[in-house]
Amino acid sequence: MDHTVGKSAKDARSLGRAMAGASPVRRYKLLLCLAAFLAFAAVPFFAPGSFVLYLLSLSVIFAIIATGLNITNGYIGLVNLAVGGQVAFGAYSCALALLNGMPLLAALLLAVIFGIVVAALIFLAFARLQGFFFGLATLAASEVIRLLIRNADRITNGTRGLRGYETLAPTPEGTYWVLLGILAVLCCGLWIIVEGPLGLQWRAIRDNRIKAAALGIPVLRLQCLGYALSGAVMSLGGALLALHLQYIDPSIASLNTLVQIIVMVAFGGPGTIIGPLIGAIVLTVIPELLRAANELRLIIYGATLMIMVLALPGGLIGTLQRLFRSRGNGGEGAAQDAKPLVVSPGRKDRA
Repeated sequence: MDHTVGKSAKDARSLGRAMAGASPVRRYKLLLCLAAFLAFAAVPFFAPGSFVLYLLSLSVIFAIIATGLNITNGYIGLVNLAVGGQVAFGAYSCALALLNGMPLLAALLLAVIFGIVVAALIFLAFARLQGFFFGLATLAASEVIRLLIRNADRITNGTRGLRGYETLAPTPEGTYWVLLGILAVLCCGLWIIVEGPLGLQWRAIRDNRIKAAALGIPVLRLQCLGYALSGAVMSLGGALLALHLQYIDPSIASLNTLVQIIVMVAFGGPGTIIGPLIGAIVLTVIPELLRAANELRLIIYGATLMIMVLALPGGLIGTLQRLFRSRGNGGEGAAQDAKPLVVSPGRKDRA
């Protein structure tokens, strides 16, 4: 009994030390994120130019969409492949609302609401499926959305697309700052969620769906909530993309959009807040920097991605986190923290 009491006391002291050390680390991370946000916000003052701001604004929009996908594929463990459909639905909802005289904020809100409804319907339709079977079903739903947009000529103008609606801000600098502010609010809100009880339950479902259900966690309800939240964020990103490009057509729901966003999440690190942001910025800027290489551009880009995937299987941020944790734990636990690039269908069976 004395041994048990001593062990419990030791565990309590260890927990106390961990909790005491968590606050400075958290403050350090918050200060680092704040410094990064201020640095990006100051870019228009030091690097003026419409092309630079256009490219940075596009990377911020992709970061918003990647953040939405990261909720399902990174935190909940769902294989969500309906990215193109969600983005297109948000883009067309916002554009059509603006063309019919709706105010900008109301059009953005409408896109978010429609995104929630569509995502919830997709999830409820395929809730009995798991793993990549669920992913293939969501991909089919996305393709249905693309075909509906393409063939509804009277509403969406078909393959000719939509243009001539309101912009997000009157100047490129204003557009960039508004987008950066939206991204900051989304990241803060997601951080509050994933660090709270809901985030803990999401990760429990991701790691082992069966055990989570046995512990009394409402798996389907929380998965539906996360999927709807992911759809809202991606639809908002689609609406912002339409406002930024000032033109949309059915190609916005193509497989290219899906692959692009998945690679961004995988490159930066799924299951992390900062990972998709870094992936979106790097993978939006690098192709533009490689345009001088002409034909070699795609080869260099593809080879870089292959090397990153093979060398950093948990993404850039995920790998860095494992390295720091393994150093702090004397090499232990590195394998335990590994995350897949895209959630594996067998993950629910892991302990």
